[in-house]
Amino acid sequence: MVGDDDPDEDLGELSLDDLGAAYARAAAQHDPEAFAPVASDESESELPDDGDDIVDDVQAFDNAPVEDEVATPEMIIEGALFVGDPDGKPISEHRLASLMRDVTPEEVIQIIDHLNQSYRLHDQALRIVGDDQGYRMTLAPEVESVRRSFMGKVREAKLSQTAIEVLALVAYQPGVTLQTVQDQRGRESASLLNQLVRRQLLRVERVKGADGGRAEPHYYPTERFLYLFGLESIDDLPQVEEGLREG
Repeated sequence: MVGDDDPDEDLGELSLDDLGAAYARAAAQHDPEAFAPVASDESESELPDDGDDIVDDVQAFDNAPVEDEVATPEMIIEGALFVGDPDGKPISEHRLASLMRDVTPEEVIQIIDHLNQSYRLHDQALRIVGDDQGYRMTLAPEVESVRRSFMGKVREAKLSQTAIEVLALVAYQPGVTLQTVQDQRGRESASLLNQLVRRQLLRVERVKGADGGRAEPHYYPTERFLYLFGLESIDDLPQVEEGLREG
């Protein structure tokens, strides 16, 4: 069990290989039928209500009187991603498109690609990375050492094998629920999930089911998880054999 005061206190080494191996072992040793694809409770057309603050802020900026310069879609997208979501969540192309008139989500993706090309061409330190949850702005891998020098070296993280197993289940299945993790492991997992949330390796989102009933917690890897493992995105996790991954 780890302490709550310092998230980096008494940490041992975290390894991507260990994480992938833990997921594979969980799939092989526990109930294979429990390893089904994680279904999202939210349709793509239903945008989340959270993060309205950033929408309001950028829309206010977009509608403000401009004398010398008009805010381009590139500027608005870059500004929104630089400010980020108040809860630290990625921002989807649909939300970004909603900040502007006559700009589609598909065009937002093209603009993000152009911004990244410009960053690389001009040796800039920023990158925009995306996954199935949306987009966020981060530092280019080449200047990761700069962030480390400002933040200090991250101490090695020491987690029990069971905690690593639970962490792996969430990392490879973002948005997984407590019940799914427990079904896959065949044992109680709430305390381990809470521990990983306290360690800022996982975050919780409460999502209402399709029937509109009580919101259920869904678990996702955090920015700190990506940082500790040296990942730009969750898609950079090592691949696990499909037979093991799908059960």
